[in-house]
Order: sequence, then structure tokens, then C-alpha cells
Amino acid sequence: MPAFGVQIETHYTRGRVSRRFIAVDKILKPVLLECVTPATCYWNLSLIVQGEQQLISVFKVLRPPAKMLVPIWKALCAVTTDNDKEEESSKENCRG
Repeated sequence: MPAFGVQIETHYTRGRVSRRFIAVDKILKPVLLECVTPATCYWNLSLIVQGEQQLISVFKVLRPPAKMLVPIWKALCAVTTDNDKEEESSKENCRG
């Protein structure tokens, strides 16, 4: 749900589920990274989040194809860009 944020879930083998919600106003930028290993090459969707020291990987174990990641990335880019524009316009309204 890009309008509200991103929920990241990790399912463990013993049935435990770890959930983390990142609000859209905390996401500075979504990033598509090309990951290269000696055996393979794949794409990963990560988030640059305000207040975090490291990138947050959306898919830690799964390796979805790029054609699946690109629409998600574009939707997140559109929402984060819209938030930046709203913040800039509110700053301009406060000035003048």
C-alpha cells in the first residue's frame, strides 16, 4: 500500500512472523540495486529510510524478477516524490 507505507514481513520456519511497518513519510528514496555474486546476478528493492543507518532490503531471501520489482519501485518513487513536492509547497506557503 504505497499511499500509507511498506510492511515488511519475515516468516521463519517455526511459524514465527516478524513484521515491520515503514510509513511513507519516513521513506527518503526507494532504490533498485543490482546484486552480483560469483554464481548469479539479481535485482533487489531497498529503501533509504530517515533515521536508519543502513538500507532496508524489502526482499531479504526472495529474489523476484526485475519485471515484478520495477512497478513497485515506480509506485514508491511516485509517492515519495509527491510527498517532497507537498513539503516544498507548504514551505513556500509559509514564507509568502
